[in-house]
Parts: sequence; C-alpha cells; structure tokens
Amino acid sequence: MNNPGYQQPYMQQQPPTGGKKKLKLAPILLLLAVAIGAVVLVSNNNNRIKAEQEAYQALVDEVNAVQGVFLPNIYVDGICVSGMAPQEAIDAVVAAVNERQNSWSVSITYQGHTFTTLDYASFGITTDIAEVYSLLQDAYQYGHTGTIEQMKQELDYFRQLSTPYHVYTSQTSANTSQLDDVLAQLKTYFTREPVDAYLVYFYPQSWDDPFGVQPEVYGSTLDTVPVREQILSMLNNGISGNVELQPQAMAPKVTEADVRKNIALIGEAKTPVSEDSTTARTDNIRVALSRYHGLEINPGETVSFNKLVGPRTMENGFQMAIEYANGLNSWGWGGGVCQASTTVYLAALHANLKIVNRTSHSDAVSYTEFGQDATVYYSNGRKIDFSFKNNTTGKIYIMARVEEVKRNRYQCVVKIYGPALPDGVTYTLRTETVETLMAPLTAEYQEDTQHQYVTYKDQEPYLLRKARDGYVNETYLQKWENGVLVSEELISRDTCKARAALYLTGTKSR
Repeated sequence: MNNPGYQQPYMQQQPPTGGKKKLKLAPILLLLAVAIGAVVLVSNNNNRIKAEQEAYQALVDEVNAVQGVFLPNIYVDGICVSGMAPQEAIDAVVAAVNERQNSWSVSITYQGHTFTTLDYASFGITTDIAEVYSLLQDAYQYGHTGTIEQMKQELDYFRQLSTPYHVYTSQTSANTSQLDDVLAQLKTYFTREPVDAYLVYFYPQSWDDPFGVQPEVYGSTLDTVPVREQILSMLNNGISGNVELQPQAMAPKVTEADVRKNIALIGEAKTPVSEDSTTARTDNIRVALSRYHGLEINPGETVSFNKLVGPRTMENGFQMAIEYANGLNSWGWGGGVCQASTTVYLAALHANLKIVNRTSHSDAVSYTEFGQDATVYYSNGRKIDFSFKNNTTGKIYIMARVEEVKRNRYQCVVKIYGPALPDGVTYTLRTETVETLMAPLTAEYQEDTQHQYVTYKDQEPYLLRKARDGYVNETYLQKWENGVLVSEELISRDTCKARAALYLTGTKSR
C-alpha cells in the first residue's frame, strides 16, 4: 500500500530490458520518508514552544512594566495618578484635597469694608482622608491582581478607554447655620428706622431765617435672602469672590421739604412810615407790631387786634401822638397804630386768610391806597376792631417790625408764614374808584376853644380844612396762577367822605 499523503516521486520509465527482473526500492523509500517527517515534526514543535515562551515572556514583561504604579487613564479627585506609585498618588491626591479645602472663600463686603470671610470650614465641609486611601487602594487593584492574563486584560481595557476612569471623594453636607447667624447680625446692623423731619423752633429774632428744621434721616434695611442665595450658589459651584451688600434705603414719611411747605412765606406787606411821623407815632406803630411779632396762630383761631395789642394807654406802652380822625389831625393815645393794623390786614389778604372784622378809615391815609386800609380804635369805651382767622390747615407764624430803610426813613413790614399756597399761586389787590362824591358847598365853622389858631371873635376865621370831594372805592382780591389772572373777588366797598370847608373862630371878646 502507498502511504497516504506521501507522493511517490516521479521516475522516468526505463525502457524494457529483455525480460530482466526489476529492483524492489519501495520499502527503503518509505522508511526514509518517515524518518524525515519525524525530524520535521520535532523541529516544528520546538519552534512553536519557543514562540509561545517568547510571547508569554513578552506578556509578563508588559504586565511587570506597570507593576508598582497605577494603570493608564485613572483619575482620583481629578488628579491623574496613572504611572504614579501608591505613595506618590496618595501625596498628590491628599495635597489636592487640602488645596481644594483651603482654596474656596467668599468675603461679604460693603463699600470697601469686609465684614467676614467664609470658607469650607465655615460650612462644616470636610473630606475624609481615609476615603482617599480607600479610593486609591481600590483603583490600584486594577492590573495588579489575578493571573497574568487577567492583569493583561485589565491593562488593555484601561489603555483603550476613550473616557478616563474617574472616582471622587465625598464631602460632608454644608451646614448653613453660621451663614444664617452672620446674615442675621448684618440685617440688625443695617436696619435703622427712618426719622421724620420736624420743626425744632420758631425764632422770630432771626428775621431772615426764623425756623429751625431738623432734617429727615433715611433709614435702611437689608434683604438677606438674595445674599444667602448668591453665597450658596458660589459654594455649590466652587466660585470664590466677594458678595457686595446692597442695603435698601427707607424713606421717612416727612421730609424737610414737607416741613418747610408748612412754614412757607405766604403773605407779606410793607407800608412806608411818613417822613412827618413823629418819634412817638413811630414808636406807637413799633409797639403795636411787636405784639404780633412771634405770634403763632393755630388752625381755626381768630386774632383780634384790640385783644392782642390792648388799650392804647401809657401803662400799655403807648404815647400821645398825632392821629387822623374826621378828616383832621388830632392828638391821641396810640396815634399811628392804624398803620400797624393796616399792614397786618394787607399781609393777611396776600396770604388769603379769612378777614373776620375790618373797617376802613373815613378818609384817605398816606401809607396805602384808600380801600386797602384797616382802622382800629380802643379808647373811651369806643372800639373799632380788626380781626382775621387762620383758615389754613396748619399753624401760621407772624413776624412784624418797623425797620429802617435808609437814614431816618422807616417802613412797616409784616410777614406771615404757614402752609404753602398751591404752586404758582399768588394774591394781589386791585382798587378802583367807582363813584365820586361832590364836596358840600356850605362851609362848616368850629370854635377854637384852645385858641390855637384864632382867639377873638372879631378875628377872621381860620381855614382849618379845605373842601374836598369824596369817592367810593371798590377793592378786589386777585388770584394769579403762574402769572395768569384766574379770578377776582370783591372784598370791600369803601367810602371816603366828601368834606366841607372847615373854619375855626375865636371865642373871646376884646
């Protein structure tokens, strides 16, 4: 039989030999082939074993190359420990933990001042170092336990990771009690109640600025809710920095401007003192105005000139002086006080106060237009009064005096302060003559009992007063708004009497 797989070598056929027998070589060749096959088989097996040994040794060398260090693509707490020895990795991760613990802080500030600085410790946030060792120990097991083949398999796995292997230590939960305590203290620090402005004093001796006003004080408060939210957001995101406090202002209910609206100059009047006024007459005006100076009048209160100034007597501070009555100058106690009452009357009209009682003179006066005057009298049981009412919503204040405008020239000034008139509103007076009264044609005669101008009966009578026409005046209170006349109200109709000529005659015979 032929050996399967063995091909008999090609042999060129020899021609025939004339009946000679052929040599039998088959057994010899078979033995030779078997021997050669055995040699080849042994050689191939040795090569395979050698290759396997070399491959295994390469695997061992590759695995041994990473023994004592962490495998590739391993991160602990964000630190790449690949290629590090265990102690080196411990040092690196612990250092990173400590740096993280100390690196975050938030300062609470206000206008350059730092109230406090918070860090992780303020919130009780810590990292357990024992956990660092545990994580590192677990991560080190990869590629360092099991058979060579298992360690090689893990090495290959970590080498080909597209996303590195990360593990993190845990931190204790944030305790916000310290933050809440700090914010509560800051809220108390910044919380101040506003203080309303108020009138401290009315000091009429200070003519130009008689009022002392305590200005308002703004309060403040601090809304700690958004501050707390911002700090916790920075904590959660690991963002350090400053948190600037923004306290909110608390406005008072009453400001200085509000107070001054109730002490505004609402009415003022000035009347000139005649150059012919005697010192006594000017002093009488000064005394009468001094009773008004510094006067405070409550809402709804009425002020009477006669009650306030009192009787015109020497005991009450008045002197004898020329006064005007019945078209004639005559001597009387308190002569001149009508100029004081008139000046107050004009100031009250300009302040739009309610006039309760007012009487005009019977003749024109020198210090104001007829119809814009107010006469008073308080002697011998006869009284003519002037009064007005505070019809505003607040207290009114009066300042009054006789002031020198230039050498030996004086004027009366009355100022009224109180709740401000509406913006742009002012009041003025307009007087017009609506009727003329003819003077009587028949003269009047009167005995000069004092013999001041004429003594004897046969003397020519002395013309004391010329005949003079009279007239009727109407006075209107005009209201203006921003320079525009909006209304006009008739407030008085006054008659200046027509006067006949008056002569004085003597009373003695020669």
